[in-house]
Amino acid sequence: SLVIFNPNRNYSYQAFFVSPSGDTLTREQITLQPNGQPWKYDKTQTAFEIKYNNTPEDSLTFLSYVNPQSKKKKKPKSYVWIDAETTGAIEDGQQVWMHPIRSNQYNYTEIAPFPKVMLDSLRAGGEWNNALLIMMGWGAFKGKVANHYQAVRQETRTYGSLTLEDCWLIRSVGKHSKLGNSYLDFYFHPEYGFVEMNYRFYDGAKITYVLEEVREKGV
Repeated sequence: SLVIFNPNRNYSYQAFFVSPSGDTLTREQITLQPNGQPWKYDKTQTAFEIKYNNTPEDSLTFLSYVNPQSKKKKKPKSYVWIDAETTGAIEDGQQVWMHPIRSNQYNYTEIAPFPKVMLDSLRAGGEWNNALLIMMGWGAFKGKVANHYQAVRQETRTYGSLTLEDCWLIRSVGKHSKLGNSYLDFYFHPEYGFVEMNYRFYDGAKITYVLEEVREKGV
């Protein structure tokens, strides 16, 4: 029944990190590979692997950019740089939801709304809500986030060689109990999922993921 998180698919995204001052600090390609198995930490979710293509220059760039998870700016938390991770998603008759791309410099996305669509509310003006409790392991991000989503309209969007009709533009806001508001505007397609994700965070930083290519095994 998996269409978006089908293990025969591989998704490539272009990722951009923009500082609060407007400087584009990193550009990289990130790939998502569903594996068709339950995620080991939550068997109700289907697993997918995220592969990063960061470079040594990226880590040098962020030596001067304080990790937002730091509780004390004078003693900033070090970034942890990884090449890959496996996490979980939900795709069923009620909703499509995924853990965000949130490692390395992208840890901000933990405090914004997670990519999520409630299918019975997927119409112009349709709304849905949820909440997330962030625990101690996330440092300064610890707290509660109240998320609100609203479907705006359908558009035709082009991503690489794919021209996709009926992509839904969805705007969402996450209200953190201590840090204020962070925003996620995203496009969702019923066959290709979250094809574009545009984040704006409480301190002005921005992260964008844009679908670049979908590869199908055997095609």
